[in-house]
Amino acid sequence: MAVESRQVRLERGWSVLATGQALIATVAAALFGVLSFVSSTLADGAPPRPLGDADAEAGQTLYVRECSACHGERGDGAGPAAAFLQPRPRDFTKRIFKVRTTDSGMPPRTEDLLRTIERGFPGTAMPSFAFLADEERRRIAARVLTLAGLLHEPEPAMIPLPASPPPLTPQSVTRGKQLYRDAECFSCHGRQGKGDGPTAATLKDVDDRPIPPRDLTSGVFRGGDDRLDLYVRILTGMDGSPMPSFASAIEPADCWALVDYMLSLRKPRVQKPSRGGRTGAALEIAARTGCRGCHVLGDGKGGAVGPDLRLSAQKLRSEWLEAFLRHPREPGSIYPASTYRMPDMRLADDEVRILVDYIVQLAKRGRLAAPAPDVSSFTPQKVEEGKTVFVSRCAPCHALGGAGAGSGSPRGPDLTAASARLDFEGSKKWLAEHKKIDASTLPLRDDDIESVRMFVWKTSAESSPGKPAANH
Repeated sequence: MAVESRQVRLERGWSVLATGQALIATVAAALFGVLSFVSSTLADGAPPRPLGDADAEAGQTLYVRECSACHGERGDGAGPAAAFLQPRPRDFTKRIFKVRTTDSGMPPRTEDLLRTIERGFPGTAMPSFAFLADEERRRIAARVLTLAGLLHEPEPAMIPLPASPPPLTPQSVTRGKQLYRDAECFSCHGRQGKGDGPTAATLKDVDDRPIPPRDLTSGVFRGGDDRLDLYVRILTGMDGSPMPSFASAIEPADCWALVDYMLSLRKPRVQKPSRGGRTGAALEIAARTGCRGCHVLGDGKGGAVGPDLRLSAQKLRSEWLEAFLRHPREPGSIYPASTYRMPDMRLADDEVRILVDYIVQLAKRGRLAAPAPDVSSFTPQKVEEGKTVFVSRCAPCHALGGAGAGSGSPRGPDLTAASARLDFEGSKKWLAEHKKIDASTLPLRDDDIESVRMFVWKTSAESSPGKPAANH
């Protein structure tokens, strides 16, 4: 047998050692992974969050479309609508959340976020997003957790909650009234719960902005208005606001009594005439739903996320506008280039009618526009002339289904359903004044206005008969 040289023995030894080290490294990495999982699962007795990176990635586009107009694409509460909203949208990057079932100072549980997205935030411009599918809301929640730097942290523990609340009795209301005084709730919320306590005018939020205390008589509570919602608010407080946690100051049984007294302060909602008549009523609805965040209103103030309502008033048919406000999420896109979507505000029928009256009066015209024209009466020559005008002057910004023009990524609204949406007679005025909207365009001659109107209305009526476009 040949004897191995020292060099060969050394090389073979190093090879065995390297193989062993690699095996040890592999085992160690696997063990570290297991330990990390166990650690994240058992840290503070909390499992990982039920959402992951795949959910957050899938939720990015949804978040931008549904949430970023207010909360900003980075989640910093500085979206284009934010400056016109009161209270301001939440800054997720600060990791401060008001509505939670966790201890004061702790981040929310995933289910807390999901509940807020589904139910909205009463008393603010944030509506319910129950019109989205469950999976869409889960993905948005994952994106919010990512923006807050919370997605990879363990799920926080929930505060102990009773299996069922004790019954509401006159005795609990009486006890709660005494607790309301003892805990000095009146210093902020007022003796009668109207939000007019002696310190009310001095209160500020975490960003040093004035924040009025809740008027308990209104029956509108930011975190929900059932007994358990209020029980949780009292025990956990509302982080970022002057509302503290009373978990160490009030026993759970007494907390229920305080809840019952707070609910007893609610006054029946009586529909009172607005001070400004129907215009005042419309502005009240607009303030409650945050319309000004996206739209310029009649006073010239508001955001540019959506159309300027003064221009919309000149263009839109009343019946279409009424249908749109009832169902703004129907398929179709009026503004294809817009990043944002209008949420379904779940307006009542009378609210819809009040808003429609307000919008159409901005154009100083009657609620009922002139009847739609009979497109079959349009002369073929004028329609063909209008097509030439549309292709050369309008198609760079507007789509028009079936016209073979404007099918790219238009900056202006889609005109495919123009015949159902727009007022034919009123279109003369705003086409003549189009340069005020887009200074880069040349003014249209009167003949061009007539012919292009005929082409658009005829093409629209043939492309989508009886089918109005639906959302912007």
